[in-house]
Amino acid sequence: MELDKIGRYEIKAELGRGGMATVYRGYDPRFEREVAIKFLPPELIHSDPQFRVRFEREAKIIAQLEHPSIVPVYDVGEENGQPYFVMRYMSGGSLSERIKAGIFSVEDALKILEQIAPGMDEAHSKGIVHRDLKPGNILFTNRNVALISDFGIAKFTQGEAGSMTGSAIIGTPAYMAPEQAGGEAVDGRADIYALGVILYEMVTGKQPYKADTPLAVAIKHMTEPVPRILQANPSLPVWMEKVISTAMAKDRDDRFSTAVEMVETIKAFMRGETTPATIKAEKVTQKISAFNKTVTEKPVAEKTFVAKTKSRFPMGLIAGLFVLILLGGGVFLLGSYMLPLVKVAPTSAPTLSEATSAPLIIEITETPSTVETATEAPVAVTETPSTPALSAIGGADKIAFIRNNDVWMMNVDGSDPKQLTTDGVEKFNLQWLPDGNTLLYMSGKSVKTVEIESLREEVIFNYLSAEYFESFSVSPDGTQAALVINRELFVVPFDLEKLKSASRKSALLDMKGCLFYNELAVKGAKWSDDGTRLAIKYIANVNQKFADAIRIMDISKCNDVPPDRIDDFPSGRFKFSNEIVNYDYDGDLLFFINSNVRNGGYGDLVFYNSFTHKFEEDAPYEGNCCYRDAAFSPDGSYVIFAFQDIRLGGESPTNLYYLPVDTLSQSRTLEPIPLPDDFFSRTDAPMPALRPAQP
Repeated sequence: MELDKIGRYEIKAELGRGGMATVYRGYDPRFEREVAIKFLPPELIHSDPQFRVRFEREAKIIAQLEHPSIVPVYDVGEENGQPYFVMRYMSGGSLSERIKAGIFSVEDALKILEQIAPGMDEAHSKGIVHRDLKPGNILFTNRNVALISDFGIAKFTQGEAGSMTGSAIIGTPAYMAPEQAGGEAVDGRADIYALGVILYEMVTGKQPYKADTPLAVAIKHMTEPVPRILQANPSLPVWMEKVISTAMAKDRDDRFSTAVEMVETIKAFMRGETTPATIKAEKVTQKISAFNKTVTEKPVAEKTFVAKTKSRFPMGLIAGLFVLILLGGGVFLLGSYMLPLVKVAPTSAPTLSEATSAPLIIEITETPSTVETATEAPVAVTETPSTPALSAIGGADKIAFIRNNDVWMMNVDGSDPKQLTTDGVEKFNLQWLPDGNTLLYMSGKSVKTVEIESLREEVIFNYLSAEYFESFSVSPDGTQAALVINRELFVVPFDLEKLKSASRKSALLDMKGCLFYNELAVKGAKWSDDGTRLAIKYIANVNQKFADAIRIMDISKCNDVPPDRIDDFPSGRFKFSNEIVNYDYDGDLLFFINSNVRNGGYGDLVFYNSFTHKFEEDAPYEGNCCYRDAAFSPDGSYVIFAFQDIRLGGESPTNLYYLPVDTLSQSRTLEPIPLPDDFFSRTDAPMPALRPAQP
């Protein structure tokens, strides 16, 4: 029977179905947003009541996991006795789809791991293990931010759930840790193993173990040596083998303790540093190499014997698995090997999860154990002694920026760097508030501030129900804020008390601000110096193709909709990439815009004059790409930007440059702002913000 409604949610399309659930794309009329709805098919509920139990457990677990790296749950309910839950609709597709499109560079793979690692560690700190981490459960937002989905087969390893005597081997064999495949109690290190498999697949395009059946794959994870990744992709750096060997170590004690530790080890190897984690990886690799050597040098008959003696999992259990297969009994969900209940036409639409890739579930009895968690030690930051106040350069005396997902600040000459935040969660839209003592930034669906002296942080606005929350910009005089939510523009009073309670569209409209604008799909907004104009980034239709564009609007006549249009570009003015990653407005006539060529936002740089309608392509560093986050100084005479030299490929450092605007057209070797070597990673988006010089 075709569904057109579940609860209050309108059904738009079926995204996929498999053994565990059916996933729909829906619409929530109350909050005016697209959602993903996970719904149990009646056939499974009637044939196996345990499916409902697992489904209800999934909803409760996800509801407890509030983290920017985890796909949020909006609602849970029942329709005609069948449970469902409503999640954020992830329009960017899955990592599985991206792997099929081609292998990842080490830098791009690291960026994804950086985004999901904090979420995994947060779940582990609460005693929750995912147990089915795989590319199909790593989904992307429209901003290409990776989030983890489908904690439905996660299992508590602490607390009340720890008293359960009945449990299951649950997971997808291709990503299953040896102890998980062997029926042992698992902790967060099983997910670390899966991360290792995912990294292997991202940078090689292949899974480490292949076999004809899911069970055979699971047995390989238990008994065979860790594959040599350099044989699968010889172009990888040698140290990648050390990372994979540690993440996928057969003995979980040899693995990375946390996902963040794995990420930091990769970064350290990329910088050529020696850290406790890299030393551990070296030792684990030597240990594994020695074992692999004893296995591979034996004759075939002896190989089997060595594998048996090295394995910590009894072969009787493996034999039992074969018996379970022969007996049937509904205890297996064999992923893509299981025939779908209903054939669904292939679709290219992004999905909440790959419903057709169901996990393997083997019912057993196990003794619960307590999860082992690791508390990340604070990173010691050595600060240079504060220097006296410097003369302003370009009308600025301080630079704020993002490094390793945290806010930093330094003098314009690079001296006295100071870390202001420490949570390591992705941040964007960094800007100074008019008081000169407070920085504002966005993180997920929240707007936060940090005071540069006291380091006091505060959440000043949340819009957790938004599908898109892309911009929050305060006017130069501090009286108004331009918010871009769900591709709609709101210009409202910058009233902190009212903003804190305005978590819905109706509440924002009740603030009776200067403007509500939804005639274009708006993605960003920047203010003119006098607060009478906005330069918005929006999605335009150019020659029947979607492309980013910028429009300058006069908003001096509040609520005069549509506002007077002053200029539109690039279309009709000059040719440019369809994607404008970032842009900056000097508050009067001039703009910098840049495209995306590499590393999620480094690309070509264009300077545009909206009065003369003239533009120039700038490549100040010896005529080469790639630039990002170009921004005018407060007096408009200087420009700051981040640069990676495309000629150096993956070896190019990320540096910040600050130079006079009138020298941009001069191609020459430039001196960066002096900072320690490899201060920024190749995937950092510094987003520098210049503070107007303080008296």
